[in-house]
Amino acid sequence: MHIWRILKLAVVLFLCLQLSVSAQESESNTISYSERQEAPVEQDLRQLKDWVRLQSDKISTTTRAEWPAIKSEFARHASKIESGFHNLSDNSKREFLELKTRFEEMESKPLYDEIPLQAEEVKLREKELLGGFSNIQNIKPTHMRDAYITFMQNVRVKRQNWIPRDWDYADYVLQKLGNRKATVESQLTTLDEIKIRTLIGEFHALRSGQEFKENQKAKNKAKSTGKN
Repeated sequence: MHIWRILKLAVVLFLCLQLSVSAQESESNTISYSERQEAPVEQDLRQLKDWVRLQSDKISTTTRAEWPAIKSEFARHASKIESGFHNLSDNSKREFLELKTRFEEMESKPLYDEIPLQAEEVKLREKELLGGFSNIQNIKPTHMRDAYITFMQNVRVKRQNWIPRDWDYADYVLQKLGNRKATVESQLTTLDEIKIRTLIGEFHALRSGQEFKENQKAKNKAKSTGKN
């Protein structure tokens, strides 16, 4: 009798275990089916979140001329999600509306090329890039070439970590150097002129090269985000 009781108990436990496993599998299948149903629009939402984060990260380097294309891209992403909005979870619906609000806030902010250069920052950049020649209006004709050499030596060292705004300040300092050069041009030698023009050309080549690299990085990152 004792053995039969043990056998009955084992059978009951086995049946309970089977029912539990079946229930878990049924629940898992239900969740998987639900996830498959929501995946397309939820994936679109994740892509939009990544895209908005990217635009937010580079807003300090975005120009007003670039904004129409950015706005059009947002509209394209948003349209896909709006068409399947009813399939989003309540939490995802809130996230989507928050993303739209966040993008509108980004659009209302002045972009980097709309913000004037700050006088105090200009002074700091003059000292940083020109060293002992930072008092530009007092540079003597005999030191004009050396001022440009000093400027470019510092640009070469510092440019690796620059964003477009840094280049704007450097360009402004270069323009001020150019204004001073124009007032003493008649006293410069031919060799000084050639050297200065070479250095100015190098500055613009370095800036164009870095802008090209940044644009390529942005495009590659956007493509990568779009594929995920």
